[in-house]
Amino acid sequence: MDSKKRTGAVLLAMVAGVVPLIVSACYYRIGLKEFVWFSDSDAAYDFFLYWKGQMLILLCGLLALYVAVRQLAGKEQGWQERMEWKYLVPLFLYVLLALLSAILSEHGDMAVWGGYEQWEGVIVITAYVIVLFFASLLLEGGTEISIFMWIFLVLVFVMSALSVCQFFGHDFFRTGAGQAVMNFMIEKKLKFTFNFDVGRVYATLYNPNYVGSYVALVLPVILSLISRSRRLLPRIRSVLAAVTAMGLFIMLIGSESVTGFIGVLASLMLAFVFVIANPGVEKKKVIAGAGICAAVIAAAVCLNRPVFEYGLNKIVNPTPNQFAVRSMESREGALWITTAGEDVLKITCEEQNGTFRFEAADNGGNAVEVYEESGTMKFGDERFSELRIRAAQSGGDGEQTEAFVVETPSFGKTYTILPSIETYNGPGLLQQVFYTENPFGKKDKLRHIEQMGFKQNQHFGSRRGYIWSRTFPLLKDHMFLGSGPNTFVYEFPNDDYIGMKNVGYDGSVVTKPHNMFMQIWVQTGFLSLLAFLTLYAVYFAGSMKLYVRKRGYRRGDLLGIGILLGTFGYLVTGLANDSTVAVAPVYWCLLGAGMAVNRWNILTGGNADEGQERTADGH
Repeated sequence: MDSKKRTGAVLLAMVAGVVPLIVSACYYRIGLKEFVWFSDSDAAYDFFLYWKGQMLILLCGLLALYVAVRQLAGKEQGWQERMEWKYLVPLFLYVLLALLSAILSEHGDMAVWGGYEQWEGVIVITAYVIVLFFASLLLEGGTEISIFMWIFLVLVFVMSALSVCQFFGHDFFRTGAGQAVMNFMIEKKLKFTFNFDVGRVYATLYNPNYVGSYVALVLPVILSLISRSRRLLPRIRSVLAAVTAMGLFIMLIGSESVTGFIGVLASLMLAFVFVIANPGVEKKKVIAGAGICAAVIAAAVCLNRPVFEYGLNKIVNPTPNQFAVRSMESREGALWITTAGEDVLKITCEEQNGTFRFEAADNGGNAVEVYEESGTMKFGDERFSELRIRAAQSGGDGEQTEAFVVETPSFGKTYTILPSIETYNGPGLLQQVFYTENPFGKKDKLRHIEQMGFKQNQHFGSRRGYIWSRTFPLLKDHMFLGSGPNTFVYEFPNDDYIGMKNVGYDGSVVTKPHNMFMQIWVQTGFLSLLAFLTLYAVYFAGSMKLYVRKRGYRRGDLLGIGILLGTFGYLVTGLANDSTVAVAPVYWCLLGAGMAVNRWNILTGGNADEGQERTADGH
């Protein structure tokens, strides 16, 4: 059987290979300035994400048109037999729940079209699903699989070449030609500055963390294309794949992505499962290969020891908390200050002629002495001895207001507090309310911020400990439907001014949880995440059943295993990285291709390419 769906294979390869390479500026309206936790800026430029999404949507449209034309012409036959309901059911549920979350979202425009720093709205998510569906449908035979992998290999080589040049200090995007590419889609030409040091690899993927996810995903697939065949085309492909794999490894080192290394190591560990379980494997060759891998990894670690030590320390030995005040909130007419030791100090104040008089009590209602020393208010209780209060002026909301500052001298942190008397629960009922002046010069009430976990490790994993501790409480609110794709920025407590200042996020806006699974849960719901995981679990189980303990591996088998290892490594990186339109299209396309390759291997016994070549037992 050979269906010759060459055009479909080319379009799918462009999704997996061209989309990640797209880089060009896009000017857009942010739409967040109405929120007190955001600046007054309402416009920004995107360089790495928006046009990737647009190219993905265009290619999906072309794929749909191609399939429709074939169907109308009567050339598409038997596709019903290739549809596997074990995949289609969770896939349908995933996209259905994403669509419902977008439709019912309070932020419909963002949920549908995407936006600020993400550009992964429900249209893009639907495109992911369409790509997987068409990849599993159109890569029907050996010809289509071969065309897809050849084009994908060439485009990954281009990505790795750009990255290797960045690693050695020759960044294409810092050249005149590169900046012309980045300016291609806008009329007003920009001069660019770069956040990353020369030699740091970000490729075309916006962030070095995404480089780690990309390498973990594609490296096993590229390695699976290396063969011992003596035929010309397979030999050329093997050489190109080997060169590309070396470029990807350099790319990973240059990205300094610890998550990427963990993803690659996870894939390597899974690969050993196949090696150990295969009775036809020559143990000496396995030991030799493992030794070479170990030597390469050891050399990379030695040559980049400071980078690896820094990255590992962020996980196993993160920077300790550097604050004395854990949180502040305006509650029951008082300013509740919770210290790092979980002690609570309740402060009330009265202003007379520009001077504040303070009273304080602990959480049990016991009075705490407040006294003045050199113009600074201090507390006569050892639990709160780190705290200081001094008078100040605030310009919050453009108005000069009497305020005071809570200081913690040992940690060098200050928190500006604006007290106010306001009406509550009807006329004539007054209560003291406490505000803060945020980094954007706006006045905002101090509210209770839910936290869960990582109390002593806020800096874990480059401050992921802080983000996760504020994300965990959000999960319970999104068991059925989420807040809508691309809407995490609205759900996260970006008005947690105290917590953000404590970890160095002062003036920042958190747009993603740095965990793909929590990202899906919050934005499209727990049931959506369950469907997402079920889809992969079914594919994973089917692949393991197909390839584990198989006596000999042919080319098609190796490709199927390579895709399995790559997608597995990508999901491992998802524990600390987000889904992004810079990399996710590659995952969804390869996952669909993996399903198609598995089906073809079942039909042909692994002979999806290059005749009867075997690689495990030599026959």
